[in-house]
Amino acid sequence: MNREFARLKRRDFLRLACLTGLGVAIPLTKLSGISGSDSRQVELRRSISALGTTVTITVEDDFSPARAEAGINDAFSEIRKLEAQLTRFQSSSQVYRLNQLGQLKAPTPELVEPLRKAMYFSDRTDGAFDITVKPALDLLQTYLVGASLPSDAEFEAAKSLIDFEMLSVSKDALSLGKAGMGVTLDCIGKGHILDKAGERLREHGIRSALIQGGGTLLAIGARLDGSPWRIGIRDPENPSGVVGRIALADRAVATSGDYENFFSPDERYYHIIDPTTARSPVYSHSATVTAPTAAEADPLGVALMVKKPREGLKLLEGFKGYECLIVTRDGTLVRSSGFGVIP
Repeated sequence: MNREFARLKRRDFLRLACLTGLGVAIPLTKLSGISGSDSRQVELRRSISALGTTVTITVEDDFSPARAEAGINDAFSEIRKLEAQLTRFQSSSQVYRLNQLGQLKAPTPELVEPLRKAMYFSDRTDGAFDITVKPALDLLQTYLVGASLPSDAEFEAAKSLIDFEMLSVSKDALSLGKAGMGVTLDCIGKGHILDKAGERLREHGIRSALIQGGGTLLAIGARLDGSPWRIGIRDPENPSGVVGRIALADRAVATSGDYENFFSPDERYYHIIDPTTARSPVYSHSATVTAPTAAEADPLGVALMVKKPREGLKLLEGFKGYECLIVTRDGTLVRSSGFGVIP
């Protein structure tokens, strides 16, 4: 990927109607090439509440409605199963027990896999993505429920507990290196789970589908007529608009942003944490990443929010097949040269 620090005006992007979400919007127009007169060509769309958002699966199939329905049902079952295992909020999950005890023996493969992915991206982003930011999230949560804004000393204390290198991951045991540490898979778990849901769809022979969970989307193949899925990138300053749209086929896209989930009325503190400060980053409104899988796009979007835009673009140079679009705090649109915008 050749890097291009492109300063693009908002008027350079076409506007389109879209669904509001946590970053990425899907235009849902009538499907071309799908005829109601042919029972072998079907479109099926189903949604559930999961992963802290609405998860929607759209399948285009040229075989039968029954196959599409069965595939979607299996995908939703996979999402439910993995959500229960990877959440940090339910006492029955291994993540919860790890955070409570500081160690965990005999972790399930379903937990070890996303943890290893998280460690990989923490290392590749020089710690800009870090799943051990839970102490900072917990600190800000107290402010959300009515306490005063944490003091500098409290932020420093939380920062001392954030360090992915103090998390030990193996197939036999997990451990946190300091008392008070904790992990959250919020910023990679969703992408990982959507990828697994996509595997279930493929096992049913489904070759054309779109899975959306908030600001993360995974495209299974292209649309049935061979055209790519057209995805709108939400404008962080205008929930009903977009800053551009892209073509997606057999790839994933994820948007991280400083909107939707706030800890403070002034919107200064939100759900993304800079590990070097234990506070929310201040450089960008949103960062969108396209990647081969959702589990790759999710953490890189977070890392780009944490880094300054130029640093983020330099980071993406180290990954083949990845592209990005960043909306800075002053509204400037910064994109990698391969991030194609379509009319």
